Amino acid sequence: MSSKRDPRHWAIHDRNGLLSCLIVVTTVISGALTGTAHAQSSEDRPAYKGLRAGEDWSLLSDPSKRTDFFDPIKWIPLNSDGSWYVTLGGELRERFESSRYPIFGLGAPDQDDYFLHRAYLFADVHYGPYFRTFAELASGLVSGEEGTPSATQKDELDLLQGFGELMFPLEGGEFSVRAGRQEMAFGSSRLISIRESPNMHRAFDGVRVSWAGSGDNRIDAFLTRPVALETGIFDDTSDQSQAFWGIYATTDVPGVPDLKADLYYLGLVRKDAAFAQGVALEQRQTLGVRLFGKHDAFDWNVEAAYQFGNFGTADIRAWTVSADIGYTFDDLPFSPRLGINADAISGDSNLNDDTLGTFNPLFPKLPYFSEANRVAPANLLDIQPNISLSVTPKVDVNVGWNPLWKEATADAFYAPPLKAVSNSAGGTGRFIGHQLSTTVSWQATDHLNLYGTYVHFWPGERVRNIGGRSGDFFAAPRNGSSREQARPAS
Repeated sequence: MSSKRDPRHWAIHDRNGLLSCLIVVTTVISGALTGTAHAQSSEDRPAYKGLRAGEDWSLLSDPSKRTDFFDPIKWIPLNSDGSWYVTLGGELRERFESSRYPIFGLGAPDQDDYFLHRAYLFADVHYGPYFRTFAELASGLVSGEEGTPSATQKDELDLLQGFGELMFPLEGGEFSVRAGRQEMAFGSSRLISIRESPNMHRAFDGVRVSWAGSGDNRIDAFLTRPVALETGIFDDTSDQSQAFWGIYATTDVPGVPDLKADLYYLGLVRKDAAFAQGVALEQRQTLGVRLFGKHDAFDWNVEAAYQFGNFGTADIRAWTVSADIGYTFDDLPFSPRLGINADAISGDSNLNDDTLGTFNPLFPKLPYFSEANRVAPANLLDIQPNISLSVTPKVDVNVGWNPLWKEATADAFYAPPLKAVSNSAGGTGRFIGHQLSTTVSWQATDHLNLYGTYVHFWPGERVRNIGGRSGDFFAAPRNGSSREQARPAS
C-alpha cells in the first residue's frame, strides 16, 4: 500500500524488539544504589516512585528525618543554605527468563533460557526552587540467550534520561517546562508507559509542559520522538522516523465523590508502519477517556479510546474499551480482592478495503496481559478473572485466568510490540488461546523486592492450525532469591 501524503522524511526504526518470556524470575541485589517503586511506610518520609524523576527528597534537609542507610546520598547540600542540593539513586536488577515455545512456538526458538543484568544510576541536581537537571545512566546486558539480543535487552551503556526543568508557581499550582530525554507514563500505562519488564526502559526526546494543581489535578502537553535503542555505548538517538505528541489531563469529577477522570489526545506519525493490511505511512490520532477511583471496598478503572487518521491512502477507524474492576474483602483472612479485567480492542474486518480498523496501542506497558507476553493489545477480545491475596503485609499473591480471541477474524493476531504473526490473518476461528498465571511478590525491605511468576498457556484452534503449541512458565530464583517489576532501591 502506498501513501498519497508527503512522508516528510519520517523513517521507522523499530528497536523495541520482541520480548518472549514464559519464565520470569528476578533477583534484585540490594546494595550500593538500588531502586524501588514501593512507597516507604512512614508518612513523614519521601516515597520511592516508579518514575524516579518524580521523587522529592528535600524533606531530608531536616536531620531528624534521616533514618535510612541511604539517606546521606538522598539530600547532599551544594551551598551553605541548602537551596542547591543533589539526590543520587539507582537500581541493580538480576532477572532470569526461560521461554518454552514463545509466541506459541511461531517463528521463535522452542526453548530459550537467559539472564538479564540491569544497572541504573541517576543524579538529580536542584539549583534552588525553580530549576533542576536530571541525568540517568543505564546498562543492560544478557547472558545465555540464543541468537542476537534485542536492544531492549542489551544496551551496554547509554543515557536513559537527561533533561533540564524549569518550575514556578502559577494559578494555584506549579507550572513546569521539561526539555531533553525523559521517561513518560500516563494513567494506567495502557498507551504510554516506561516498559518496565525488559532491561531498558522506554524514553522520549522532546519537550513537556505541565501544570499540577491540588490533589491529582494535572495537565501535561508534550512534543517528542521516541528514543531508538542501539546495543553499544552512548549510541541511542532520537527515532527520526516517528513523532509523538499529545495532551493528557487528570481531574476530579465535580459532584461525584471518589471519581476521577483522565482526558487525552495523542498524535503519532511513523513511516513504514506494518499491519496485516500492509505497510504504509501511519498518521494516527487518539481521543480517550479514563474513569477511575475507589469507594469503600470497590475499585474501578475503565478506559475507552477512539483512533482516526490515515494509513497510506486508507482511513483509520479503530477503538478500544478496557476495564479493571475489583472488590476487596478486608474482613476476611488475607484480604482477598476479586477482580475482573476485560478488553475489547478493534481489528481490521476487511484487509482489502480503504479502511484500517486495527487499533494501535502506541507505547503500552510490557507485559500487558501476563509475564508470558504472548499477545499485543490489538485486534483482541479478552477477559481475566483473578484473585489477589495479601498473605502477609509484605507478601502478595495473584492468580488469574485469561482467554483471548481475535476481535476481527480477517485480521491477524499481533505479537508484542505490534507485529502481525505470519499466517494468522483470516481463517474461520477467533480463539487465540488462554493462559493461567500466578505471581508472588515479597517486599522484603524498602530496598529489596523478590518476585516470581508462573504462566501456562494453551493455543486455540486457530493458532494450532498454523503450528501453535502450548508452553509453560516456571520461576526459579538465581542465587536463592527472586524478584521483579517493583524496583527496590536507594
